[in-house]
Amino acid sequence: MNSLSQKSLCRSVVGMGRRRVSCGCSESPEKCTDVETRVLVINTGGTIGMVMHDGVLSPEPNALVKTLRTLPILHDEKYAEETKLYECYKPEDKTLVLPKSEQGKRVVYTFLEYCPLLDSSNMTPSDWTTIGKDIEKYYEEYDGFVVLHGTDTMAYTASALSFMCENLGKPVVLTGSQVPIFEMRSDGRDNLLGALLIAGQFSIPEVCLYFYHKLYRGNRVTKVDSGSFQAFASPNLPPLATSEVNININWESVWRPSTPGKFTVYTEMNHNVGLLRLFPGITTETVKAFLRTPMEGVILETYGSGNAPDNRPDLLDEIRKATERGLIMVNCTQCLRGTVTISYATGQALSKAGVVAGLDMTPEAALSKLTYVLAKQDLSLEEKKKMMSRNLRGEMEADLEGAKFSLSDNRFIQIIAKTLSIGCKEELEAIRDALMPSLACAAAKNGDIAAVEAIKNMGTDLNKADYDGRTPLHIAACEGNLNVVNYLLSKGTNVFAKDRFGDTPLRNAVHLRHIDVVEVLRKSGAHLSRDELQDIGTELCRLAAKGDLGGLKVWKLAGVDMTMSGYDGKTPAEVAKAFGHKEVEDFLQA
Repeated sequence: MNSLSQKSLCRSVVGMGRRRVSCGCSESPEKCTDVETRVLVINTGGTIGMVMHDGVLSPEPNALVKTLRTLPILHDEKYAEETKLYECYKPEDKTLVLPKSEQGKRVVYTFLEYCPLLDSSNMTPSDWTTIGKDIEKYYEEYDGFVVLHGTDTMAYTASALSFMCENLGKPVVLTGSQVPIFEMRSDGRDNLLGALLIAGQFSIPEVCLYFYHKLYRGNRVTKVDSGSFQAFASPNLPPLATSEVNININWESVWRPSTPGKFTVYTEMNHNVGLLRLFPGITTETVKAFLRTPMEGVILETYGSGNAPDNRPDLLDEIRKATERGLIMVNCTQCLRGTVTISYATGQALSKAGVVAGLDMTPEAALSKLTYVLAKQDLSLEEKKKMMSRNLRGEMEADLEGAKFSLSDNRFIQIIAKTLSIGCKEELEAIRDALMPSLACAAAKNGDIAAVEAIKNMGTDLNKADYDGRTPLHIAACEGNLNVVNYLLSKGTNVFAKDRFGDTPLRNAVHLRHIDVVEVLRKSGAHLSRDELQDIGTELCRLAAKGDLGGLKVWKLAGVDMTMSGYDGKTPAEVAKAFGHKEVEDFLQA
C-alpha cells in the first residue's frame, strides 16, 4: 500500500486537548458545556466510499468527507463554527463533529485516507501492518479508532488486528457498508454513526466490528450474506453491544487483557500459511501437495465437530508426516456454529496425528492467529502450538470456571437483602450493582487484595466506578498501594478510566508522587490524556521555579515533554536557570 498523505495532524496542546466548550445556547454554562472526544477514522476504502462510474463502483479520493459535511446526522457545522472547532483540530478539511449525544459528548473525528483507496478483495497482510502502524502512531492522540473497510475481507482484517494490537486499551472499530454512503438507501450512514459513537464514548479495549446495529468482537465474525444489510454474524459469541433505542453494552462479555503492558503493534507476520478444506474423496496427492514446504501452518477445515475420515491411513499419514516435520495444523469445523471436539473416533484420529484443536474459532480468526503466532521467532514449536490452543484475545471459548456466579453465592448481598426485606432477583442485582463498586474502592484504599478478589468473584466488574466516577485503580493509585495496582492490572482493569474530574489513575499517582505506581502504570500502557496535559507547561515552570526536582522527575516518568513552555513562553529549563537552580537546570537539559 502506498504511504499516507503527509498532512500532519495538530500536535499542539491546544489542538490535542479535550475541550469543554459552550455551545452558545441560552442554558447556564454548567448545563451547556460539551465534552469533546476524538476519534481517528482510517479510511482504507471499500463500498462505503465508492462512486458509480460508467456502471462500475470504484473508490474516489476525498469524496467521502465532502459528502459527510452535508449530512447533519454526521456533522454539526453550526457547532463547529460557533466553537471555532477548526482552529483547534487539524487538518480542518478532514475534521468533522457529531451532534451532541445522549451522554453529553461531542465526537470529533478526523479522517486519515489511504492512497490509493482499496477494494477489500485486494487487501494483503502488508495492509494489515499499515493499519496497525497508524493506530500505534496516533494511539496517544485519540480516544478511539474507526477503520473503514470493504466487507469482503473485513473479518480477516478485524481478526488480524486483534492479535497484532497487544495490550490494547482503547476501542478499534471496523465498519463499512453494503451500499455506498452516497446512495439513498445506504446502510453506510448508520454503520459509520454507530461506530463513531462507540469508539468515542465507551471504554471497550477490543478490536471490534460494527454492522447493522450490532457490535461484534472482531475475531469472532464472519461474512454470511452478500445481499443483506445483516452481512455479518458472530456464530459462537453474542454481540458485545446492540444499538436500538439506547446503545446497550454487554460489559460482562468485553475482553480485557490478563497481563498488563504498554500498547504495541506486532507487525511481523508469517505468510506461509493456508486453508485446506476437506471434502469427500479428497486425494492424498492434493493434501501432500498442499502441505509441502515452504508451508509452515495450515488451518484444516473439517466436518462437523472436527472430524476427518479415519479409514484413510494414507491421508492421515501425510498429515502426521507434516506435523512431525514442524508444520502446525489447526482443526476448525466447516460448520458456521459449534466447536471442535474429540468425541468421535474420526476427530481423535486427527488429534493423534498432531493436529491442534481450534475449538470454536472462525477460519478467519484461526488463519490470522496462525500468521501472528508463527512469526514469533523467540518461541519454540511446542510453545507456538500451545499458543494456538490458548485464548489470546477472546477468539475462542475460554475456561469458564469461576467466571459465572449465581446470586446465592454472594453472601454479603444476601445479608443486606434480608435486612432490607428485599427478595426479588432484580432488586438484589440492583443493590449489588450499586454497592459493589464502592466496596471495591474501599478495599483498594485499604490495600486488601483478598477483599478485592472476593468482590470480583461475586461477579463485580472492577472497572465499575463509584459515585465519584472513581474506579478501584484510581483509589489504589492515589494511596500508592502497588500490590493492589498490580492485581487490578492483571485483571484487565482500564488504565484510561476518568473520574468526574477528568483524571486518570496515572494523573492521581503523579499528583501524589507515587513513583513506583507511575512506573507500573506506564509499563501497562497508561499515558496522560490530552485534557490532563493542558497547562502542564505552566505547572512544570512552577516546579522549576521552586527547585522541586522530585516533582519534575515524576512528571517526566509519566511521559511528559519537559520542554513544554509556560503561559509566558518560557521553558522549565529557562525558569530554573533564572532562579539559579543549577541541579534542576541540568536535569531538564539532560
